Amino acid sequence: MTRSLDRDAVENHPSCSSAGDVQTGVSTDLTSPPSRSWTGPLQNQDQHGEQPVGAAGSGPLRDKYIADWGKRAASFPSAGVLGPTSYSAVFSESADVARSSNVAGSLRDLKSRRSNLNAIDDGQIQLGAELLLILYDDFNLYEQMATTNFDQCEGYIFAVPVLKLIFGSVRRMLENAIEDRCDPLPSLRKLSKSIFENSSQPVGVDPQTTPEDFFGSMPRKWEIIGLMFSVFGSSACLLPQSDLAAHGAASLDRRGLGIVCVSAGEICLRFCDNSGVISEQLAWALLAHTSLLTFFYGDHDYRPWKTLGDLGSVIFALGFHQQEAFARLPFFLSEHRKRLVIGSYTLDKELATFLGRPPRLSWRHLDIEPPLDVDFYDIMAEPHAPDAALAKVNSEGWNTEAALSNVSYARVMYKMGPVREFVLEVSLNPGIYHDLEGRIAEIYTMSKEIQGQLPATLRWDRGDLDALEQDREKGYITLGTHLNFLHSEFILQRTLVKRKGTGSETLLNIAHEMLSVLLIAISHRSRDGRDNNTMAWTMSLYGLPSAGVLAIELLRQSQTIDPNPSFPRSEVIQNLSRFAADLEYVIWPHAGNYEICQQARKVLRHILDRVLSAPPAMPVAASSSSAAEIDFASMDWLTGDDTATWLNQDSDFLKWVDSFDWGQELGK
Repeated sequence: MTRSLDRDAVENHPSCSSAGDVQTGVSTDLTSPPSRSWTGPLQNQDQHGEQPVGAAGSGPLRDKYIADWGKRAASFPSAGVLGPTSYSAVFSESADVARSSNVAGSLRDLKSRRSNLNAIDDGQIQLGAELLLILYDDFNLYEQMATTNFDQCEGYIFAVPVLKLIFGSVRRMLENAIEDRCDPLPSLRKLSKSIFENSSQPVGVDPQTTPEDFFGSMPRKWEIIGLMFSVFGSSACLLPQSDLAAHGAASLDRRGLGIVCVSAGEICLRFCDNSGVISEQLAWALLAHTSLLTFFYGDHDYRPWKTLGDLGSVIFALGFHQQEAFARLPFFLSEHRKRLVIGSYTLDKELATFLGRPPRLSWRHLDIEPPLDVDFYDIMAEPHAPDAALAKVNSEGWNTEAALSNVSYARVMYKMGPVREFVLEVSLNPGIYHDLEGRIAEIYTMSKEIQGQLPATLRWDRGDLDALEQDREKGYITLGTHLNFLHSEFILQRTLVKRKGTGSETLLNIAHEMLSVLLIAISHRSRDGRDNNTMAWTMSLYGLPSAGVLAIELLRQSQTIDPNPSFPRSEVIQNLSRFAADLEYVIWPHAGNYEICQQARKVLRHILDRVLSAPPAMPVAASSSSAAEIDFASMDWLTGDDTATWLNQDSDFLKWVDSFDWGQELGK
């Protein structure tokens, strides 16, 4: 499916002229032509006087698009890896057919090697050249930003040594291609065309391939250019101001650069889509772009969810869900590919949970071993990398030197993946009712078994939070692991309360633990904002639901004449007050989840105001809905709509609130 240019991001931000007034503080101003012309209409004529396809006067637009799709249909894009139920499996799995190279080859090559060049027009070449010009103008700044150790979720995939090799190859490509430094665009047009011509060429790999050979051999791919833009955009969202100042970009407009990178990344993905490209590098670009979209628009936005679906499709089409995809690969690439798959799988579970939707990548169809729990530098240290890496792990692949890294957390999430899928299955399927308690008990048992099998270094206690200042990465990994297990229990208990009407005491205890731990972590956050991404995500995923349950229970108890004495009312009020303040001051205004966190903050403060200013509870009339008759702890407290009302208007909770004449507008 052809991707559309993300112009709405630009149009909705008048403060950014077209692509955004990106002031970098270095030699080039991205707002000056022709660097930003790629976001506007293409010129009617190129430098040779030729009119691009689809320009004014070339006929109706519908004819152009029909012709474009006709070219794409004729190009026979790759079908990817075919499984045992495919149309060709009967033939390809037959020994007799396999011996006949003509028959087997004709079936295998339906994905065809026919050229896609007839699907490329001058407009695409011009657009590609102007994307390359954006890279060329400020390449030094972008490279410095992207290779800085910042808090990115996929750091174990797009590790600094990998990025340095990729960026180095692209730098050499640009420098070798440009003939006139004062007028680089004509040279970049030639380079853009060569990238389109190279788009369908696979990257050759054999067991002797080195990291330098592999990661440095693919600059002429739009997937790589798109990956670079997504990494640049992510660094603009995540780097603290002190790092930007150190790179000479103290005045950089994060929002403007983010708009440029989102749009450029979308264009590169559209180029790949138009060319029918299915490659490992495309999976990299999709994963990086999904992350950028969450940073820029928020985890609740449709765009990262859609791009994540495309990523899952590519993973399966490449056959990376099967162990065969890792055979006969050099050690570093096998490990990197495993990180790609479990990174995609983990992100799928996190977004599915955050949005309350079914996941797309299922553990039932993944037949791979997780990557080793070692640093990426160990993987890249050829030729003795396998022996050195294996010396640092036990038989289960866990690090034996008490070293924790992002890949340690990814391994935990991969191990916990089946549990989270069962949790989502139970919570999202209202048809699971009669044996709900039994299903939940089974999931609890599975979760506890996995938790007990983790290395001692990954088991959390409150003392780990005190060590955050000394070893921030280890503290956040153990914290994230603990909160992940708690969150699964929270979802299961909330489902049980909602569906069966059982008591909510266990749910409230879990919510109280989640919020208490989270507040301690927030108090130990990095003062320069280096871990802002971790904080924003953790507060959104774990803080909003736990705070919501506690706030609603606090409100209920404040209106009953017989409150539960075991409910820690004073501590809950203090924690909710602190969390509301943290939502306002900890999360940066340019963070993607900023708006939903501010909605939650307004609801929390409204409830706290009502609780602290309400008169002592009085018996209500028999005709009214008594607070004691309704269990609100399991109810939805934030809607997904961006409106002035933040409580579910269809719930009994709002009806109960209205019975006390508190008004309908909770946002005031």
